[in-house]
Amino acid sequence: MYLILLVVLAVYVTYKLITTVLPHHLLIPSQNWREKISYVVKYPKPIYLKVGTKRSSYRRRLILASENPAFYTNFINNKLKISPNDCENGDGFLNEMSRRDIDDPKRRIIYGFFHPYANNGGGGERVLWQAVKATLLADDKNICVIYTTNIEAQPLDILNKANKKFQIDGLDHSRVVFIYLRKFNNLIDGNYWKHFTLIGQLFGGILLSLEAMYELSPDVWIDTMGLPSSYLLVSLSLKIPILAYTHFPILQEDMFGKLKFQKLKDLWKFNIIKFNDYFALGKFIYWSILYYFYVYLGSKVNIALANGSWTFNHLSKIWVFNTALGNVLDVLYPPCGTEFLIKQANLNQPRSNKLLYLAQFRPEKRHALLLKEYSNFLSNNFPNVTQITNKFPTLVFAGSCRTADDTATLKFLQEQVAKLDLSRFVEFRIDISYDEVVELLSSCKFGLNAMWNEHFGIGVVEYMARGCIPIVHASAGPLLDMIGRNDQQENCLNNWKTDGGFFFKSYDDPDLDPNLQKNTETGYIKFELFDQFIDYPTFETLLKELYVNDPTIIEDSKLLKMRQIDQNRVAEKFSNKAFNKKWIEYINDLNTLEKQYREEKRTKVEQVY
Repeated sequence: MYLILLVVLAVYVTYKLITTVLPHHLLIPSQNWREKISYVVKYPKPIYLKVGTKRSSYRRRLILASENPAFYTNFINNKLKISPNDCENGDGFLNEMSRRDIDDPKRRIIYGFFHPYANNGGGGERVLWQAVKATLLADDKNICVIYTTNIEAQPLDILNKANKKFQIDGLDHSRVVFIYLRKFNNLIDGNYWKHFTLIGQLFGGILLSLEAMYELSPDVWIDTMGLPSSYLLVSLSLKIPILAYTHFPILQEDMFGKLKFQKLKDLWKFNIIKFNDYFALGKFIYWSILYYFYVYLGSKVNIALANGSWTFNHLSKIWVFNTALGNVLDVLYPPCGTEFLIKQANLNQPRSNKLLYLAQFRPEKRHALLLKEYSNFLSNNFPNVTQITNKFPTLVFAGSCRTADDTATLKFLQEQVAKLDLSRFVEFRIDISYDEVVELLSSCKFGLNAMWNEHFGIGVVEYMARGCIPIVHASAGPLLDMIGRNDQQENCLNNWKTDGGFFFKSYDDPDLDPNLQKNTETGYIKFELFDQFIDYPTFETLLKELYVNDPTIIEDSKLLKMRQIDQNRVAEKFSNKAFNKKWIEYINDLNTLEKQYREEKRTKVEQVY
């Protein structure tokens, strides 16, 4: 009994520390803060501002008053030094630091972007930097803080890389503050944890978010990398709005399908004399705790944005409380930077009869599947062919090798090409430049994607933007968001031919139901999708339909019309401009929520800091 009371007391004390003591420490500087800062400002030479453990509250004061907030990064060290320009401004700087009323029109807002790998240069970073740009465009008073673990890269180097890689130009660098996280950065790396990886990463995310808050507490928390455990302390301590941009959920209901005990009602099967059942029970409890913790974390998110319909559909099933709580759950397609591809594209130029596949050389991209079915297509329809003709297409595999595993996959594919005697018909383009990628997009007739359940598929967007007609696997992003709907937004999911491309399926698909295949036409596979039964061709059969059975489907005039439709769709849905427009709307909503949270969730003193 006493043990239970002690546990309850410990939980209560911890909760009070997190919800009352911690926010006071993070947000409110010492009583003599003005005198301390004034002393450093007026000192005849540069000296550090001595703040003890209250770096967050003092850094907030300095950033919110400064003409150059970016100066207050902690790249060199965590000590605080005041900008020479702010010292020169003197009394003006000190007056600007005065506490602001919630409705003060001059009050600035700090948007904290929690993205530890801000310098990595992938699709997630494209979203981050376009979101930062749009946030700065939304209001001159907005300040963006980037929480990053890329401690080897200087702020200007990261900004220059974002500009070069993603064409993120015109950023007001003075309003972008980098906060470097050094203590717990390894804890969010899956390779760090030999066992219990997910729970370890969640724990690491909590500690990393605490370090971020300790260095600088923002007014709005924005997670663009998918670290949901960061929401815990942010919501309990800072009491600020949270926006999460989710590329894919870290947990799904489907994972329970692999367990012996999938639901509570299955526990009646438990056999107390079987050791394996104890192990299975442990797995069920472990995954259930993680799953419902993820559900709880999702309920803390005010605006949850999914990168596409596949992610949105899964989040809707997991974060079930969000709608009831009045939180937003919506789709915001990532900015794909397609403006350049569209602007420079000549849709009327002649194209080579080639199938281009832009993808890293990884097993999940299923290059081998394409090779096998392409080989069958040639042997069944053009037996003993030895030379390239216009009667059938050739393949181009263009991609990069980032790891030793990628290189091994590439070597395997090259061996398969030799084994299938396809060397004349398959071309590999490895680690090519972006200019070479654009050249391929401009010259090849079709673009391929064979991945099962590709969450989004930016490569398909690039095909559409540059005029490569998509021939893609009928699943997830390519099916639900890209070429699965026509201009009138009518459902085209029940047809392998659409106004913007073509679909195929495979007997190797994990969701194949053998029971549905009894009366299906040879070369076609039946799938149930949205309460419909749909016959999709295999890749081999699709090529036969296009090149043997009815080549009029891919006449130049029809392909030109498809290219025009694809380009319009890309400009409307996947451009930077489309992303900016919706993002700014959400930023305005967050601005309103930030005021509301200050009034309703904070103490009188915390409201003005």
